[in-house]
Amino acid sequence: MRRPLQRGLCAALFLFTLHSAAFAADAPALPDDDEAYLDAVAQIVPDPLEGWNRAVFGFNDGFNTHVARPVAKGYAYVMPDFMRAGIGNFFYNLGFPIRFVNNLLQGRGMAAGVEMSSFILNTTAGLGGFFDVAEHHKPVVEVEEEDMGQTFGVWGMGEGFYIVWPLLGPSTARDSLGKVGDYFLDPLTYVEPWGLSLGAEALETFNGLNEVLDLYDEMKSAAIEPYSSVRDAYVQYRRAKLSK
Repeated sequence: MRRPLQRGLCAALFLFTLHSAAFAADAPALPDDDEAYLDAVAQIVPDPLEGWNRAVFGFNDGFNTHVARPVAKGYAYVMPDFMRAGIGNFFYNLGFPIRFVNNLLQGRGMAAGVEMSSFILNTTAGLGGFFDVAEHHKPVVEVEEEDMGQTFGVWGMGEGFYIVWPLLGPSTARDSLGKVGDYFLDPLTYVEPWGLSLGAEALETFNGLNEVLDLYDEMKSAAIEPYSSVRDAYVQYRRAKLSK
């Protein structure tokens, strides 16, 4: 039972805002026209757990403000930019199995090949992935950061309902199931002892969190109703990724 508990603690560091701010920044804009807006929102995934979701949304937002923000600022203050960039490159490179396997499962053989070549190049010439050497080489095809939730969507599985998880943030039934699959593909799952795995995930989380929190604050301040804005942006973002 230690491993599920460990991952739960690590997930607590992976904060709601890490997801919500990232997708809100990239999500397609909903129509400005009122009637078109209502039609678009009507296509949003069902939200039968809205009472629970709003309560968890509030909890996550408070955790972000009073815990995540001070820690992220402190980390950004003591860690030089070039080190943060290198650490980000390292963890992205380490996540290769998730992207590679999901590309294969989606029938994207060329994209899987690009992921493999980038991984080999960055792991060797890039000193374990600390330097992103592959970015200077034009790939055969453009690749997206694929995950198991997207794979289930490609296979025809519906989104299910919308749900907000404590500290993990917004999701759908399909994406929640996908996170389980990605868990088994994540190399950090198998790092021992468990304390080392916990520390590595904490480092990965806080390494790029300060900038993401800035985006989240901007998004939240511009929203008339933050809960609905985050929900709609998340669903639009995930649908846009699936359509690529």
